[in-house]
Amino acid sequence: MANSRKTRYYGLEWLRFLMALWMVTYHFGGVYADMPALVHDFVGMGFFATSTFFMLSGFLLAHVVLNDAGEMTMRGPAFVAKRLCNLYPIHVITMLLAVVLLLVQYPIRPEGVYVYFNSHPYYPLSDAAQAAFHERLSWPGALKHIALQLTLLQAWEPRFLWLNGASWSISALLFFYVCFPWFAPRLMRVQRVGLSLLGLWGLYAAGPLIATLLGSFDYVTVGMLHRNPLFRLPEFLAGVLLYRAMQVEGVAQALRKFRHSLLALGLCGVPIGVWLLQLDGLHLYYLTHNGLLMPFQALVLLSATAFGAPSHGAVRAWAQRLGESALCIFALHTPLIGPLARLTRWLIEQWNTVWGIEGTWIAGRLAVPMWTMALHLALIVALALLMQRFVVAPMRHWLEARLPSAWRQRPALAAIRT
Repeated sequence: MANSRKTRYYGLEWLRFLMALWMVTYHFGGVYADMPALVHDFVGMGFFATSTFFMLSGFLLAHVVLNDAGEMTMRGPAFVAKRLCNLYPIHVITMLLAVVLLLVQYPIRPEGVYVYFNSHPYYPLSDAAQAAFHERLSWPGALKHIALQLTLLQAWEPRFLWLNGASWSISALLFFYVCFPWFAPRLMRVQRVGLSLLGLWGLYAAGPLIATLLGSFDYVTVGMLHRNPLFRLPEFLAGVLLYRAMQVEGVAQALRKFRHSLLALGLCGVPIGVWLLQLDGLHLYYLTHNGLLMPFQALVLLSATAFGAPSHGAVRAWAQRLGESALCIFALHTPLIGPLARLTRWLIEQWNTVWGIEGTWIAGRLAVPMWTMALHLALIVALALLMQRFVVAPMRHWLEARLPSAWRQRPALAAIRT
């Protein structure tokens, strides 16, 4: 296998940062009153970013944790523990933030709390389902879900999301990390990489295809396909296989030569996804969301690996810093959607009152103009950078220092230039 161990993929740092921004825009998209329909359609393809992010995670872990022979550089329990030292602070901080904001915004009701049900966006809800969606989750049920959150098992709950909805991805990542020590060395011994990727693609698409053929458009099936770690595992494993493909002689060179064309081809998956959903959203949503666009996501990932290191040291440092903050951005933004929308609207209304301007553009209780998107993105990125540098990183180091001494050994990495 060709040795790419001394490479830092700066293109992947930018990619995971941009994918995180896309997810923020996707989840905030509903609060912008004047977002054009075409922009809304493309922003609504945010699940393209989530799948790419999972794939990227598998690729980067294979690059960092496996040696040149494709074997783990540390034992499985040590690997999972060290990854948990990074995941858990992010999860707990954003969960506590969600709890505080929930208590500030909404009064406590004895009958329970409202939760968010994932419904099929192209399937009309029955009267029974609509009634269920408006029922509150009892406090015993809420406490059970908090227990799932604290143990990072919330991705296995298919019916609803609560508190920090985006944290299901952290739960899924933990499951991927548990699977990594067993799967990754075996995938690195694969000889027919293309055929294996094709088989993994088919395995991933099988679930949504069967659900579509059976007409299972209920909210439980939507939740299963959306966030169940078993259904999303092929994306992560595909990233490991893509790293295996990079070890084939000539692949890295070909990627460098055709990186711009391959990136453009990979990004074509976004308008193709928009077109498929417009063509028949009911029967193509599951497949578009889970699996059909995997080849395009793989091309985006592979082409990003072929972009070299920036020439300026400051740009390299910012690329790494922004890439490292991607998970904080993703985990932090969902609790802030409602408060930021309300605050933005209130500030604009105060401004309009002072200057005597009629705010007729406001369409709903949380709706704000689209130009405020840039302010929201900038604020969330700034908060995520501060959180990563001053909270998450110190907590990770503190937790790692308390692991068994045999587990604290870091893999030998020489990594900085492409």
